[in-house]
Amino acid sequence: MVILHTETLKKWGGQQNRVLTETVGLNKRGHRVMIACHRGSMLAERARRAGVKVYEVNMVKQAHLSTIPRLVRIIRREGVEIVSTHSSVDSWAGGIAAKLTGRHLVRFRHNLYPIGGDPLTRFIYAIPDRFIVTSNTVKAILLRRGVKEEEITVMPSAVDPGIFTPEAEDLRKELRIPPGTVVIGNTSGFTGVKGQKYLLQAFDAIHREVPSVLLLAGRVNERVKNRCLSYVREDLRDKVIFPGLREDVPNVLKTIDVFVFPSLAEGIGTALLEAMAMERPVAVSDIPTFREFITEGVNGVFFRVKDPGGIARQVLSLLKDRTLMNSLGANARTTVLERFTVDRMIDHTESVYKEILNAP
Repeated sequence: MVILHTETLKKWGGQQNRVLTETVGLNKRGHRVMIACHRGSMLAERARRAGVKVYEVNMVKQAHLSTIPRLVRIIRREGVEIVSTHSSVDSWAGGIAAKLTGRHLVRFRHNLYPIGGDPLTRFIYAIPDRFIVTSNTVKAILLRRGVKEEEITVMPSAVDPGIFTPEAEDLRKELRIPPGTVVIGNTSGFTGVKGQKYLLQAFDAIHREVPSVLLLAGRVNERVKNRCLSYVREDLRDKVIFPGLREDVPNVLKTIDVFVFPSLAEGIGTALLEAMAMERPVAVSDIPTFREFITEGVNGVFFRVKDPGGIARQVLSLLKDRTLMNSLGANARTTVLERFTVDRMIDHTESVYKEILNAP
């Protein structure tokens, strides 16, 4: 099969990770998969390092008149059979280019952002041959917009358990964290929807009972860092560590004793799946997506959305019960091994693409 993925976003996150993971996995199976993404994006850089063929294009709305013809040329030159789109801008450009060339079109939905009801949006959601969504929660949004159930495939993002393994080395020495220090943290992007604000606000209550440090890994500039620190008592700010965006995420996760994911909304939460694969005990916000694979007291614990007090109570309850922490961590990895491995995702993806190509 010959497949072209299109992606708009310049930064790195679970969505871009999904695109690259699928591309690399299918290429290893003998298919020919390439990526057209925004010029200068992190996806372009990491894809090239992974040996993937990359086309860098100007993925902005104002450039559709030049981007669409370029994608048409790429599709024809490479003999692309399926175009898979992922974000808003590239779904317009890639979707129209696919239809102009008579190719199959797959639209991925990774998030819970509402879908508009204007005629142009209805058009762009009417043309895909198939929708692939990361969770049943995302699927429900499409169903409410009138997409037929048989056109939707639920296919969660995945983790490579051979990379995200509990045997990884931690970063305590590099980050100058004293031996025996409790570390709380997460590894998600610094946007409002990720909810770090509420974890930061909970840190005072946590530290008061269990002296600890808070580790927040991800791309962050000084403005955002200062805003984050404003939620923490001044004398505790040196206990908040920002290691930046790291490629050694398994080592970062190995450093964390309790992984806290206070997101307000998620399509799936790749960072959470990675932490679970690392056998980290996880405390997560009580949102529908997480209820699809987290069971209270079995492979994680919940707290209410936007509730710093609830975060503190759950984290402290874990820190005071090492047996429970170990049990939650072990069960979390089992969940990933049973439901969220890369091999499982690639198997499913391959079968869906073959089904699309063989459809009458």
